[in-house]
Amino acid sequence: MTSNFPPKSSASLLVAVVVVVALSRCSCASKVVLRDSGYEGVVVALEDDLPPALCEDLIAGLERSVRAASAVLFAATRGRASFRDVTVLVPSSWGPSPPCPALGTLGDAAGESWEAADLRVSKGRHPQHGARPWTLHSRGCGHRGDYVSLGHQSLTANASTLTGRQLARAWLEYRYGVFEEAGAPGSAAHPPHYRAPDGAWKPNVCTNLPAVAANPACDPANLTCPLSLTKDAEEQVAAEYAGDADERARRSVPGGVTSLMALTDDPAVTQLCDEGSHAREAPTRHNLLCGGRSVWEVLRASPDFQNNRNAEEAPTESDVAFRYVRAQPPRIVLLIDDTDVMNVQKRWEFVRKAVRKVVTYDVPDGHSVGLVVFDSAAATKYPLTRLTDGATREKVGSSLPRNPSREPHHKRCLLCGLREALRMLRQDSTGSGAGHVVLLTAGGGEPLDATRTNEASHALTAAGVVLHAIVYPLTEKYPTPGAGLETVAALSGGRTYIVPDQGIGADSKLSMYYNLLDSLYTALAGVTGPSVLPVKVHAAEHPGGRVAVSQGTFALDPHLGADTVFAIFYYHVTHVGNLIHLVSPQGQVIDTANMQKEDANINMITVRLAEAQATAGQWHYKVENRADSHQALYVQVTSRPRARTGAPHVAVRAWTSHPLSLVNASDISRPLALFAEARVGAAPVEGAKVTATVTRLGYTDNGTKYEPVQVILLDNGLTGPDMARADGVYSRYVPGLAAAKYSVRVDVEGEVEGELFTRHVRLGVVDVVGVVPALDVLPPARVVDLRASVLAGSGGRVAFSWTAPGGDLDYGVADRYVVMASRIPAQLREGGGRMLEGWPAPLPAPALQQHTLLWPDFGVVHYVALYAVDEQGNTGALSNVVSVFVPAPPSTTPAPPPSRPPAPPANTSAVREGGAGEPVLAALDTRQLAVVFGCVGGFVALVALVACYCLAAHRRQRRSAQAKKAHEVHEAYAVAVATPTKLGPPQDFPDGGKAPAKDALGKDYMSPVESWSASQLLSSRHDPKRGSLSARSDGASDHSESTKKSYGDSSAAHDYYADTGAYPYRHDAFLGHYPGPADQYPAPADHYPPPAHAYPTPADGYPAPSEGYPATPTDLYPSEGFPAEARPYVSSPPSESFLSVSCEMLPPSHGPPAYAAYPSYDASLRSSTSSKVPPPIPPKPKLVYTPEPYLYDARDAPAPASLLAAEKRVRNITMV
Repeated sequence: MTSNFPPKSSASLLVAVVVVVALSRCSCASKVVLRDSGYEGVVVALEDDLPPALCEDLIAGLERSVRAASAVLFAATRGRASFRDVTVLVPSSWGPSPPCPALGTLGDAAGESWEAADLRVSKGRHPQHGARPWTLHSRGCGHRGDYVSLGHQSLTANASTLTGRQLARAWLEYRYGVFEEAGAPGSAAHPPHYRAPDGAWKPNVCTNLPAVAANPACDPANLTCPLSLTKDAEEQVAAEYAGDADERARRSVPGGVTSLMALTDDPAVTQLCDEGSHAREAPTRHNLLCGGRSVWEVLRASPDFQNNRNAEEAPTESDVAFRYVRAQPPRIVLLIDDTDVMNVQKRWEFVRKAVRKVVTYDVPDGHSVGLVVFDSAAATKYPLTRLTDGATREKVGSSLPRNPSREPHHKRCLLCGLREALRMLRQDSTGSGAGHVVLLTAGGGEPLDATRTNEASHALTAAGVVLHAIVYPLTEKYPTPGAGLETVAALSGGRTYIVPDQGIGADSKLSMYYNLLDSLYTALAGVTGPSVLPVKVHAAEHPGGRVAVSQGTFALDPHLGADTVFAIFYYHVTHVGNLIHLVSPQGQVIDTANMQKEDANINMITVRLAEAQATAGQWHYKVENRADSHQALYVQVTSRPRARTGAPHVAVRAWTSHPLSLVNASDISRPLALFAEARVGAAPVEGAKVTATVTRLGYTDNGTKYEPVQVILLDNGLTGPDMARADGVYSRYVPGLAAAKYSVRVDVEGEVEGELFTRHVRLGVVDVVGVVPALDVLPPARVVDLRASVLAGSGGRVAFSWTAPGGDLDYGVADRYVVMASRIPAQLREGGGRMLEGWPAPLPAPALQQHTLLWPDFGVVHYVALYAVDEQGNTGALSNVVSVFVPAPPSTTPAPPPSRPPAPPANTSAVREGGAGEPVLAALDTRQLAVVFGCVGGFVALVALVACYCLAAHRRQRRSAQAKKAHEVHEAYAVAVATPTKLGPPQDFPDGGKAPAKDALGKDYMSPVESWSASQLLSSRHDPKRGSLSARSDGASDHSESTKKSYGDSSAAHDYYADTGAYPYRHDAFLGHYPGPADQYPAPADHYPPPAHAYPTPADGYPAPSEGYPATPTDLYPSEGFPAEARPYVSSPPSESFLSVSCEMLPPSHGPPAYAAYPSYDASLRSSTSSKVPPPIPPKPKLVYTPEPYLYDARDAPAPASLLAAEKRVRNITMV
């Protein structure tokens, strides 16, 4: 992807880089710091739904567990870290007065919130972790996690010591990006046991012992076989968890290990693995994500311990101080740019309407709102006022001037307006809630330089105020990325949203107005928290001038239904017709004529549904659309959660991999990654469809807008970048973005309680700077799910499976795989090993691939890993390493059977001896029974074979005798040539006659090696024993003796006369029936004796058409066809060198006699002593009549001589 806007100067690019480097020192991440071996600024948030009745138990359990975790951390880090200062945010529903004495004096929260808390205490249980502490970690090794969560049940139960150990382990993962160092039962990726290089099974844990025996109570090869405890550890666990049977059941670990990340629940474990005790080849999750480094190696690389920071061991852990605060309604200052740029089209009118709508309808009760406008100077239009009633909202919302100032936009003073807003917050006496500034300014002016950016950032940080910026409208055609405003907002904890300028003539499009409304609503959600405002479940644009009635659907999940509002935004009230219908999921049509509320001041019509009406499911709506073709109608649906006790709510949030929203396109090691989390209470939403829409702002060179790019976010746990499967976090890299400004929106569709839900989240603006490399430098993604399994009973075959990584990260297709094997796993990590060939080509990501091969070695452990290579030679990272161990096959010498007591004599009956005991056959084992029944079965089969042979021989003799008798009756036989294929048994003809057997052939048959001269053939025509086959006028045929002369077995199943179905006469209307070269004539058998004379070939023996053969059938016959009485063949004059055969024409009902292609005669009848060779038979001309098979009937008598003489027709066939 290339950039489409003018390049920046080198000076401005240098300024941008300096700004990024300077501001990168300020972190907008967690406020926790480790100072003098003590953590300060830790925030614990209790979920708002927790009832006040749990206050006493919750607070007591929380303090015990945090102190226990502090002691464990102090020991695990060798005296370098422990908790010192913890702030607890209690639910706002616990009232103004503390519900329990344990809280003491409640303070006001100063920026603490549920979303920014380090530790969350939830009301519900996690489906996998239960109430145990667990860490959501969306980034890789060495990076801070998202938060630590635990169920309140773990704090109210009497298990503070256990909870403290689990909390310490979760905190190490959250703070330093280290992971579990033990296998999990049932996990193929991290099994409980693994094969060591010597072939022995080892427990998959980090240990300081040279070897720890595997569990002797089960097969270590079984994934469900847990780790084993030593006796001392079992007794200690039983005493520690005497009141918790579930936790005792979970305890199945070996003693003597050192890693708290491996065996958190074991009280004997107090340390973390270092270089000396770490097992780098163990298939743990920590080794997979951290490249085999130990936990201590990762910890020392963190900012907490770099440069010998916190290196001194403290004598004792810090005493933990708790402070309890309750969130107060936030204070909001709307900072509006009113320079002359707002005086174009309907920009200022839209600003006034949007501000009025947000203040009047959206800001929750109790929140304070003030207004400040600025151009070259700043002025307060309305001081901070707590919104308590409609009249107050109306005053504040209508306080903007009717017209903007005439001050040129380039003279605007953004810092002036920011100072005035901070002064208003500082001097406010209406409350002590967190301060937020919502800035609305036009784009296209001079961007902030480094000096003003630093000044604004320091001012906001010192005041503890969050800046939410909205660029309205974006007037630049080619927006410059990295202007500074987005970075200032990100450093303070806010985001920036951009509304593109859209207008026609003197009108602004309604889309610009709605985008402004949506940006203000999203910024307000960042102020109040997403759970305070109504949930926007649907938003759609319906352009005008297309259809008379616009239709759409929206989904309400079971958790929503309170205060459901169906809103229509219009440019002019006449654009909305009278028809506004809603159809419930049950099919009920709701006519909203008497339910509509119109507010012309904000161009909005609303329909409010009662909670009983707002049923869960898919809703439909119809709106009469009368908008102009350049305008549109916008439909929006919002709803609040129902007030149901114990019902969890759907929560969706989204973020990027770059907290400052600034991405360097030149740095391919840190591409932009998008994340979205979907949860129902504490449970993750699995199987959701999460789509991110990335839109480049500005215009192309031809003046059109950029098409948005949709990216499907995945929850596959392939670490590129998704870290865990089915954890509710969906993520994906978005590489190849050119330098520009981009807006990002995330849409989530999922199911909860069988009903569909939808959520929409705006991520704001992402600035991409730098230059995209001209060449393809993105490597394929890493394979992390390589699996190997030995196929049982396959003789040593090993099946491998993995997910295709893609060519550019997880996009596209890689070029090839490089697969390496070694007996030393460290050799693979260093790039060594033996290459395995013959692996399949990569498939498109993320397809599942498989490969099976026959493993050559038995009884030896090998380690296998692979990586992908793209077409440009970019190589992906080495995959996870899998072990392959194929047991040696059993010895071929059978082992002697075990000694048995003498068996009673064999008896095939099942009669019990003496009326007691077992049958004799029952005393035999399986092997002996198999031998007995095998012998009996073999004998029966042999008898059956002998009987079948005798019967077949008897039938063959009978058929031979019948054929001989038939030969004596008939005086002549038909002329036929047998194919050299294997002949089948004799067959019956359709007329009931029997085909003569081969044994019936007598000496009257012409030998296939004999030949007649032409005179002999002519004289034989008048032989009374060799009559001709003539065509009678009635269509019947005579079977003359001359037609029965055969070179071979004419009565076989493949005789041309008998089996015309296989080889009928070829005609243009019956293509494919007559055998040709393509029909694969069988070649003569190899055992045929060579002829005495060479066979003539067509090239040297057959005459050409010019020598006497007609070229086409039309040269032979007239166009009207042959007369039925005479159809002689045309031939050359007979001579002694030609074989002239006299025979009669076949009748039309039967067709001509078939001719076999040379040398398809029966070689078995060839005389071994004769030296004469039959001449080849030339191809016959085609005849135009319907072919019909000639059926030879052995029972037919020769035709009378008179009939033969009357109907005889002579034709000569010349054979070369």
